[in-house]
Parts: sequence; C-alpha cells; structure tokens
Amino acid sequence: MELLLRVAIVFAAGLPGLLLIPLLIGACLIGAWRGERIGEILGLGCGLGLLMEGAIAAFMLVQASNFVARMYQVRWGEALGFLLRALFFPHARTPVGHARDGDLTAATRTSPLVRIGGPGTLVVHESCLVLLERGGVFVRLIGPGEHRLRPFERPALVLDLRPQIRRRQVNAWTQDGLPVQARLELGARLRWEPGDAAGEARLIRMAYALDTGSRDRGYGVDWAGELADEARNRLARRLGTLWFDELWSPYTSPEGAQAQPPRFAGEPAEQRNTRGIPERPPEDAPIPVRWEQIREEIRAELEEQAARWNAQILHFAFTPPMPRPEVEPLIRQAWLEHWQVPWRGWVVHMQSRAVREQLRQRELARAMGQRELLEAITAVVREEWSAEDPQRGLHRLLLRLVELVQHWAQPEMALLTPKELLELFHHLQRIIQSPQGDTGGASGGAGASPAFPSDSDLE
Repeated sequence: MELLLRVAIVFAAGLPGLLLIPLLIGACLIGAWRGERIGEILGLGCGLGLLMEGAIAAFMLVQASNFVARMYQVRWGEALGFLLRALFFPHARTPVGHARDGDLTAATRTSPLVRIGGPGTLVVHESCLVLLERGGVFVRLIGPGEHRLRPFERPALVLDLRPQIRRRQVNAWTQDGLPVQARLELGARLRWEPGDAAGEARLIRMAYALDTGSRDRGYGVDWAGELADEARNRLARRLGTLWFDELWSPYTSPEGAQAQPPRFAGEPAEQRNTRGIPERPPEDAPIPVRWEQIREEIRAELEEQAARWNAQILHFAFTPPMPRPEVEPLIRQAWLEHWQVPWRGWVVHMQSRAVREQLRQRELARAMGQRELLEAITAVVREEWSAEDPQRGLHRLLLRLVELVQHWAQPEMALLTPKELLELFHHLQRIIQSPQGDTGGASGGAGASPAFPSDSDLE
C-alpha cells in the first residue's frame, strides 16, 4: 500500500495544470490516515514532479525551436535564442541590426531580427527610413536613430533619403520612321520631416506600391529607378510624335500652327518660322529650342508624379536625339547624292558640326606650328647671337630669321599674323640691343633662351 501511495504521489506531482494541487492534498490525507511520513513522501513526489515537468518543458522547447528553425529558415541556436528572449526577456537589446545606405547590412539580412522579428534593436543611420511590419501588416515608420523592436516586429522595407541619380538609354522612332536614341539623366530625392503625417503616408503608399516582394536585391525600394523608367517612356513617346526634321529644326512652330510633313529637296515651308528651314550658313545654325520645350514638359509631368511620392526632382536632362549609328550614314548619303530627302534640319546640324570640327583642327594645327616656329627661332638665336658681343653677327642672324619665317609662312595655316611678326622682331631687337649686364641673367647658362613673347611694353 505504501508503494502504491508513493507512485500515486509522484504521478500526481508530475501532472501539470489544476490536477496537481488536489492530487497532492489527497495523497497527504491518505498518508496521514495510514500513519505514513508525509514530509518525506511529499518532498520526494514534488522533486520527481518538478523533474518530470522540467523534462516536458525542455522537450516542448526543443520541438518549438525545431519548428521555428524550419519555419523561418534560421539556425537552431538562433531559433532557441529567439524563444528564450520572447518568453523571458521581451525588452532585450540584442540582437542589433543596422540600416544604412538605403538598405539593411549584409549581416542584418541573415539575422533572426529580420527573418523572425524582435525583440532586439535596429540602428537606423541618418540616410534611411525603415518600415516595420508585424504579422505581415504595417506597424510604424521609423527614422534615424536607435529603436527597440517589439516581439515579432521586423523591418520590411528601407527608403534612401540621399539624392539619387539615374541614367537611362532612350530608343524611339520618329514620325517618319527613323530610329533615334538619346541618354537621359534624372536626379531626385525624398522629402521627409519628423512629425509630417501626410508626407509619411505618401512615402508608405509609394513604398508598398513599388515593392516587388523579391529580396534578391535587398530591402531597399528603387523609387528613383522607377521614376527614371517613367521619364524614359515619356521621352520616347514624345519623340515619336515628331518628324525627324521637326525634331532638329532650329525654329519652333507658332501657336496653333497645323503640323505638316517636311517638304522634299530642302525647300522652306510656305509659312515663315514654321517647320521648314531656310537657307543659312551651317556654322550659324542654332541649337533646336524644341529640345528645351520637351525637357520642360516632361519635367513638369515628372514633378506631378514625384509629388504623389513625396519626392523632389533635382534635375532632368537628355542628350540630343541622334540617329542610330547604322542609320546616320544612310541619311547623309541620301542627302548628298539625291537631294530628295526631307531631313534639312539634320543636314544643317551635320554641316555645322563638320565646320566646327574643321575650325578646331585648323586652330590646333596653327598652335602646333607656332610652337615649332618658336622652337626654331630659339635655336637660331642660340647659334648666332653672342652675349659677349651682341652686335657681331647681327646681319647674319636677321637673314636666317627671315629665311626661317619665309619657310614657315604657310597661307592655309597663317602661323604668324603681321602684328605678331612685328612684335617678334621688336622683341628680338630689344634683346640684341640691350646691354650685356641686362641680358646676362636671361642667358647665363649655355642652354638658356631669351624670354618670349611676354613683353608688357608691346602689350
């Protein structure tokens, strides 16, 4: 009977819940009625019961850790630590995550703070905003600073507050079927002020509207890229509404003018200052003002879109819409050979560019020729002019200089104008006729040359 009583007490002590106390009281009463030692039996039963309850709790904790590890794809130790913090330390500071440069750090992405949630600490640097979720539902928006996360509260999306710059390639077809391409550049930034509920609401709606659900590229929202893609689409559609000649025309159509297809053979339009391009020197062709109009129109549309996202457009620009490389030679050849194409504006641009390049090459050749001429003059002066006796050999020096200038006198280059040539001989004359004491410092060494051409008196 005593053995059965002990087993009953141990079994009663090991049962959880409300059955534990009544069974223990009943076991004590039976032991007192039988005259047994109640203290010894009760102590043994409670010890064994606590041991059994501890084993059951450990078993359940292990099973829960396995479930959390499989559910959230974390290590078993991280799952166990999360359960212990959630049960006994709901205000724990660890683990610590970081959000900087518009995204979560690599170590934070793989931590249980992101996969499962709090408790823990998230440090948001000054260039970021973080959207927190709990149970798949948005909870709050936090700004820069150190924030304690509540249980199961985790970072979902990150917004970058720094100015963003995006570049895109634009491919379009004009009204007459010519493929053109350009490159656009867009600069924008988010506007955020603490306590601005309306602005935060716009940011939250924008973030969830642009969220693709994929975390392969991180937790940052590429809102600037979406805005640049929108600008690319708008620019392509705008270029597609214009003829190629109209796009490159340096003149704009008057208000209310009806758009007409470009005329053949480069003839001007019937109305003045419409789409036709009259004859004018190619180097005097202005930049088409239509590009600036297109830029202003698209920027105004982008600013409306950015206002809904609580963003600000910093700058928007695009390069000239050039024909594709495989089409440009065909346009040039058709214009030069047949004279029956309507692309007068583009040809004026090409001629203007060719003239500017020709002038640049001419100035470059002139500068290089002047340099070589000055080097040759310096070499002649070193050979023929003596610092000890400047007057000796003066006639021979001047003859050699005249021969040298005649040799370099190329009409197509015009290396030295008459004024520059006169200043050169005046300068050499001053050097030759100057006293020996004044010229000794300028030509003290064997390889020294006189100062040329900076002369304040001549200037």
